[in-house]
Amino acid sequence: MIIKDGIEIKLSPLHKISNYLIEGLSGLGLIAIFLGVWQIGSEFSGSFILPAPLDVLKRSFELITNSNSQISLTIYRTAISIVLAFIIGWILGVIAGSFKTLAKIFKPLMDIFLAMPPIIWIVLALFWFELGDMSVIFTVFIAIFPLSFANSMLSVITLDNRLNEVCIAYRLNLIKRLKAYYLPHILPYLLNSLNIITAMGVKIAIMAELLGASDGVGAKIADARAYLDTTEVLAYVVIMIGIILLFNFLVIKPINIIFLPWIKES
Repeated sequence: MIIKDGIEIKLSPLHKISNYLIEGLSGLGLIAIFLGVWQIGSEFSGSFILPAPLDVLKRSFELITNSNSQISLTIYRTAISIVLAFIIGWILGVIAGSFKTLAKIFKPLMDIFLAMPPIIWIVLALFWFELGDMSVIFTVFIAIFPLSFANSMLSVITLDNRLNEVCIAYRLNLIKRLKAYYLPHILPYLLNSLNIITAMGVKIAIMAELLGASDGVGAKIADARAYLDTTEVLAYVVIMIGIILLFNFLVIKPINIIFLPWIKES
């Protein structure tokens, strides 16, 4: 809901779509500028140090269409880790945020987990699960779970009790209370958490595969490094960044525009 001069303003579907397309075009403009700077850097440093963006994009397309690139395996591992961390983190975070005593107990523990470098979890996962899916999934899960938990707990702790009293005074039922009170406050935290853990999850999954797996994108990057194939390394990087950007543009942005239009306007 957008309020201006005490009057509710409802955005038309066309207005929402135009906002979505404008944000997409501005993003494409920034990418074009980045590719131009990349091309200049490639011409100065040489193709071995920094391959040309066109060569990297061509290799990226070849890897996407090649079943041996094992991109789907990395996405599979990352998706499982993100879903588990997101759901479990939010359930436990809501419970902890609802009780101040639990919040005080869990906060130091979460600070310890957040301070742990992912490389430590990778090493421990190798001892506990050896090479394979479990070591990668565990590493990603345990590294991003505290972020999901912290966002969830913070969203509950920062709820305005005065608005809750208004809901009680007007005797709003649960559905109306969710729509007018809980969701507008919690949804930005939820989307921010999902956006962050997705980006972090992809990066940590690649690092875990590079150091603790014999397959997946990380292992392929390790092989390309051994053969001094800079183009392939950057191609995998471009693919992973593209997945993160697509997720943000196709999932996070539409939800923001549809359910949180006042954030865009403010």
